[in-house]
Amino acid sequence: MDIEEFYDADPRRRSGEDRQFGLSWSDAADEHSLWDLYWNSGSGELYLMRKPVVDPLVGWTGYALEDDARAVSRIEHRILGAAQHLIHPRQVKAKTGDESEDYNKEALTEDLEVEVLGTIPDAGQVDRVLAGWEQAMEQPDSLSWLRARLSAEGVTASS
Repeated sequence: MDIEEFYDADPRRRSGEDRQFGLSWSDAADEHSLWDLYWNSGSGELYLMRKPVVDPLVGWTGYALEDDARAVSRIEHRILGAAQHLIHPRQVKAKTGDESEDYNKEALTEDLEVEVLGTIPDAGQVDRVLAGWEQAMEQPDSLSWLRARLSAEGVTASS
């Protein structure tokens, strides 16, 4: 599902805080994407948000995406909330309804896919389950570590 569908499907997601656990999870099967990992305090869901890989020298600010079907002029990250974590502008719009203040074009919704990994009821348990995530995320194919860790802890997505 895309990021807007994710927030629309459950009102608890908009009211909850999205606590970030890394912005560069990788999958050996998809070198053109990175994943952000979040835990939503409203729904208790641990979820991944897939995003296209950006030029490491430019980042999101000033990064121009072009293809034959569309041209997106500017994408920016925005700092949000007391946690001061970076999230994608499309996520800001989906959660709050606010458009980007600086640029009128942003990544299209389909560029940000969400996968709910499972539900963890409280922040303390999330910290325990994800212990060591900072080091694991830096390794190649880090999503394999994450999925194995969640499986070992009995965290599964509900169908």
